[in-house]
Amino acid sequence: MSRQFTFNPSERFRWTDIVIGICFAFSLLAIGLCIAINFRALYYLNISWNDIPAASGYNAVVIRENYDALIDYCCPFFTGALSFPSLPSSESALSHFAEVKTIFNVIYGIGVVTLIITVAMFIRKHREGSFVYLRTCALCAAVLPLFVTLFSLISFDTLFILFHKLMFNNDDWIFNPVTDPIIDMLPENYFAQCAILIAVVMLIGSGTAFFFYRRKLKAYKAGQTLTPPKKNYIY
Repeated sequence: MSRQFTFNPSERFRWTDIVIGICFAFSLLAIGLCIAINFRALYYLNISWNDIPAASGYNAVVIRENYDALIDYCCPFFTGALSFPSLPSSESALSHFAEVKTIFNVIYGIGVVTLIITVAMFIRKHREGSFVYLRTCALCAAVLPLFVTLFSLISFDTLFILFHKLMFNNDDWIFNPVTDPIIDMLPENYFAQCAILIAVVMLIGSGTAFFFYRRKLKAYKAGQTLTPPKKNYIY
């Protein structure tokens, strides 16, 4: 038996659909962040793309091992203090990376919760035969990457600084290359690529939700066309 989908224009502003949309967007954000952080091959390519050895004064082997140590530390399952294998680091830099790790852990935690909520609500809506929520999900997931993309076209450097000022209540993120040479190994272009990767993940999720919304809407309209209208006959 084919499922009968419901379509009611008034559903577009139902609070449940908005909640699903926000949860869907945040779960995609967490997934995108996880992929961007752990996609080490992207950074390895940037070693040559941005000529990091020339900028930092260290060879590619040293750069990779210290970068790997930082990424390992940012993993939510890593316990212990951050220690670079062959680089000095100031207390303020270590404090900043500790804050970064905390923020990542919070995003991962909220991402897991919102993903569970999203899946549960998707199943519920499917059983109810509703599909308008997919449009809301598509819109919510597209807002952040489109905003970041437009802002980045104006000035990614401004966006980068604004992000740090909003997320951190201190200046520990402003590194001195003399005491913290790791900063010369983290070019701004690399962070821009990570932001693009997160945006792509979110836009893929948005596009997928909109694709299924259009597909179900088409099936609904086809069903309406094939179903003859009810008539009242008076004998």
